[in-house]
Amino acid sequence: MSSRRAVAAWCLYDFANTIFSMNVVSLYFPLWLTADVGAADVWVSLANSGSVALVALSMPLLGVQADQGRRRRAFLLVFTAVSCAATAVIGLGGRVSVLAAVAAFMLANYAYQGGLVFYNAMLTSVAAPGEVGRISGYGVALGYVGAIGGMLFVLPFNTGSLFGWDVPGIAAGGRAATFLPTAVLFALFALPCLLWAPEAEGPASAPARGLPWAEAFRKVRESLTNTRRYPGLRAFLVAKFLYEEAIATVIIFMAVYAHQVWGFSDSELTPFFILSTVSAVAGSVVLGRVADRVGPKRTLEGVLVAWLVCLVVIALAQQRLVAWVMGSAIGVCLGGTWTAARPLLVRLVPEDELAEFFGLYAMSGKAAAIVGPLVWGGVLWAAADWPGTARYRLAISVLAVFLGAGLGVLRWRVPAGREGV
Repeated sequence: MSSRRAVAAWCLYDFANTIFSMNVVSLYFPLWLTADVGAADVWVSLANSGSVALVALSMPLLGVQADQGRRRRAFLLVFTAVSCAATAVIGLGGRVSVLAAVAAFMLANYAYQGGLVFYNAMLTSVAAPGEVGRISGYGVALGYVGAIGGMLFVLPFNTGSLFGWDVPGIAAGGRAATFLPTAVLFALFALPCLLWAPEAEGPASAPARGLPWAEAFRKVRESLTNTRRYPGLRAFLVAKFLYEEAIATVIIFMAVYAHQVWGFSDSELTPFFILSTVSAVAGSVVLGRVADRVGPKRTLEGVLVAWLVCLVVIALAQQRLVAWVMGSAIGVCLGGTWTAARPLLVRLVPEDELAEFFGLYAMSGKAAAIVGPLVWGGVLWAAADWPGTARYRLAISVLAVFLGAGLGVLRWRVPAGREGV
């Protein structure tokens, strides 16, 4: 059985980092930059793509160092601290220049995304064999609870009120005022994992130190060229690139889409995201148990089918009622995606190389997060003369094509992996 304190500490980090993901990546930074500052959507695309490009380039190398030195938690500490500090600076940077704020966001997002590599690799340090899917689901579920709590706590700093109730002592500071409290919440709830989640174990005779950097580069190169040693790993990374190209872009631009296409205001966006997040909590818990019973591959296939249906409906939906239903459905899909994908990778690679291959996992996903926003921005630019909301609906439709291709690769080229994890 897993240690309850270790599991709780590890899961609480999902609670912490999803506060950042929801408040900064999905909600306030894109809206602040496009609606308040008046920048084009492509600037949001470039800021996200630039930061995740750095993740894709650096994380396989740093994952090797974390594995070899058994320092996954130490790396997580550094990346979390950098992300929190840079998040606090985003709003302040905007007072100096938009470029300063964009640079602060890129650093914060790089450190947040990079930290996930070491956090994910700690999963088998806290979960006993046969419980990986369930514990992964608990983490994702608690993460979405954190997203709800983070939105509710930060909303008064934006509007001065919480669903019409004026919050004493807090003045409406607009979207730029949301970044500092988000950073504080991220740091606060990350502490238990950084203090109590166990580090990976290694042989008693093995020194806990990293590799010389030249050796680490060599090992990363070998990992890239020798992924064929593990059947289905390359195909899984390709599938992940394709489906996550769509998912990562939806996460970034859902608030903008709801604002532009359905006319949602900030006060409406908060309950919209809360509904989606509550659904994600339920989806994470339920689908985590499903992944342990039927296997993470079959679970992920079902989730991607549901994603495809959601994107098609969103591209066609005209009424707000449909938007609310799809918001809930997307929440379930989000929770299920992360819950099933992590255990599937664990089944495909050796446990003592998890951080290394979670680095490649991150590289695949972050490459998708580079391309996806650029595709989105490119479609909107190319269709700038289209009437009404048609260009946004076209962009969603293009994302559905990529997701469908990822589903096909997963279905036909990726094995279920080894049992017993």
